[in-house]
Amino acid sequence: MKKVFRVNEIRLIVGLALTGLLCVAYAVKAPGNDIVLNDADDQEVAPLVLQALDYTENPVDIPNPDRGAYRGRWQNISPNSVNETNSPFGITPEVDHRVPVDANSVLYHGRQVPPVEGDDIEETQFYNGVNQNANPYVDGTGVSALPSISFMCFDLCNFSSNAFLSAKDAFGYKDDGLFADPGTGATRTGKTQPLTSFALNYMRGLLQKVRDGNGVAFVKFSYDGNGFNYIEPHKYPNLNLTEGLIQGPEPTFVTDNNPSEMCNVPGSEDKNWIQYHIWQLKPIFNEFEDIIMCVKTGMLGPWGEQHSSAEAQSVNAYKMLLDAYLDAVPSSRALLTHAGGFLAWYNETYGTTYTFTKIDAMPVPPKGSPEARFGFFNDSYAAGSWTDNGSLSEGDAMINRKYGFSTYDRYRVITWLNKQNKICQGEGGIGDNVFGNMPGAIIEAQQLRTTALNMRHGSYSRWNNFIYNYTNVTRPVQFPASEDEVVGRAFTGEIKTAIFDPVYDGRTGLEYFRDRMGYRLVLREAKASEWVKQNGTLRFEGKIQNVGFGNVVNRKNVSVILKPKTGSDFYISLTGLDPGDWLTDESGNGRPDNEASWRDLNFSVKMSAFGSVPDGDYDIYMKINDPKEQSANKRCIQFANHDIWNTSLGANLIGSTKVTP
Repeated sequence: MKKVFRVNEIRLIVGLALTGLLCVAYAVKAPGNDIVLNDADDQEVAPLVLQALDYTENPVDIPNPDRGAYRGRWQNISPNSVNETNSPFGITPEVDHRVPVDANSVLYHGRQVPPVEGDDIEETQFYNGVNQNANPYVDGTGVSALPSISFMCFDLCNFSSNAFLSAKDAFGYKDDGLFADPGTGATRTGKTQPLTSFALNYMRGLLQKVRDGNGVAFVKFSYDGNGFNYIEPHKYPNLNLTEGLIQGPEPTFVTDNNPSEMCNVPGSEDKNWIQYHIWQLKPIFNEFEDIIMCVKTGMLGPWGEQHSSAEAQSVNAYKMLLDAYLDAVPSSRALLTHAGGFLAWYNETYGTTYTFTKIDAMPVPPKGSPEARFGFFNDSYAAGSWTDNGSLSEGDAMINRKYGFSTYDRYRVITWLNKQNKICQGEGGIGDNVFGNMPGAIIEAQQLRTTALNMRHGSYSRWNNFIYNYTNVTRPVQFPASEDEVVGRAFTGEIKTAIFDPVYDGRTGLEYFRDRMGYRLVLREAKASEWVKQNGTLRFEGKIQNVGFGNVVNRKNVSVILKPKTGSDFYISLTGLDPGDWLTDESGNGRPDNEASWRDLNFSVKMSAFGSVPDGDYDIYMKINDPKEQSANKRCIQFANHDIWNTSLGANLIGSTKVTP
């Protein structure tokens, strides 16, 4: 007869065994559940034994998937260092991959000349915030990390007749209003057209390099990945320029050069060009689901940052865009947008009228719902202003126009983000302010569930100069109550105190922040069957603590491995555990003595699920990876304990047992 086990039932069996009552085959009915044991081999139940493991956290960088620092392709460049070698297309700090039309297209990756392809996963120091001017990017902080996130951003400027191909082309158009150079006749923009097979295969090739490495891909598509459609005057101090958009780069923006937003491919005339391009990308999203961390919905505005252009300020455009991404990207993956874009999509989808005034009143998204898939990107993380240079309040004016009066409040947006419980990605602004300086930065990161930051963009020396000790960390922080107070620096808002974690005592704030981004799992207790019969059931009861700012958001399988003490064979079986249940403490208390935040880590696995396991002594490992992972040991989640990780298995040691006949 089939035997069905649940946690409460297992505890009942163990209790009976320990009191000597379980000595014959029997049937027990627990309240509300059935458990049946009537096979002779289950007459004996081995005791659960506390395992001889180190249950303390090891305060070092652990490059787990879907969280942490990423080595963005961002570099400073001074105006007097611009030349055909350093910046052949004009000044830009961005280095998105320019997607080619065919083999004759010019590739572009900013100052990386010749272009550097690949997953960009290599140990790097955090940027010190100092412009190196004529020199390439220099690290500077002394604190390094091995990123597990590859910055896979694709510039589709070649596929929009509104997207300029260089800064020179953009300025030429600004001067004479022509889409082609009047002297040479050369086009100044791309051409609105379908993504070619060559382009799609180019993107596949780069994503394959991520898969071949040991990272995941943070994916973004836009039509102006290097910001040529937008003027930033500080890049051109010798010119008298006004900051702002030259024109919208999207192929859905109607101009003389782009007469229709609608696709003209037979059979797809019902789609506009953005919808069609995303539809073309759908097979790639599915093909590389295993290594995609999230998709930044981009597409609208310069750099794909969803601001400035008419399309990026249209409620209807966000409804169209986010619906297209929801359809194209597998449901297991997060989608990133900003607060205004999400509000527009949500209201148009569900017939509501939420604004920034009441964004914090939005319900917690039901698990598995479309709204539960959305995370957030902040392109000026902790930059210092009330709005983080407009990133947190992006779309406020659009929402105001459509749904009535709207008042932006920083803390309401942060409350919404916390409820979303999803990825929060940022480009590091990190200004000299209460939000950018520690310990205020720690307090806010716990609320934001900060997941990933660009280690090449931001003044990380600010955190590196902060010594993480009890006195510094627990200094009460008073936050501003309003935008006016941010300017005046006389704060009357809420006073908060960060919780000091003694594990990082004496280290730098940057080391602490590096390790706390996203999730971080520490095994706190492990009890396993002292022995198990070959036709019996392996039982395990443990505790795990998530000490990170955020939680595990992408689907993961949890498997158990039995590996003999001698020999190279191993046996593996899938469990029903969900790492998404291992939630971080809502108050930010990741201290090891906060047992209330320890989560259950219990399972029972019938030995038959492992196959034919010879008798002998075995180590027990826990392997956590994507359900569609194609490698044997890559992109697996490592616990932050000492001496627990097995690289060849991609699994964590959680105990040992003896298999008996």
